[in-house]
Amino acid sequence: MSAPRLWPNVAKEARDRAAEEAQRGLWALRPLVEGVQLFDRTEILRRQSVALDALNTIARHLESVGAPTRPA
Repeated sequence: MSAPRLWPNVAKEARDRAAEEAQRGLWALRPLVEGVQLFDRTEILRRQSVALDALNTIARHLESVGAPTRPA
């Protein structure tokens, strides 16, 4: 297997920031899906909002370096 190519600086920054946002979204949703803890409706809505914001931010970072997306 060949070594991965280096990303251009701008794309690397977008990739790294998108990865951080993915982690934030996972942090927010994982307890809801696993059902380990019980949350009240307000906390569920807050966590869903955090995950939605993280997904939106991921899309914007990837679009900023040329990822083609369709309007949702």
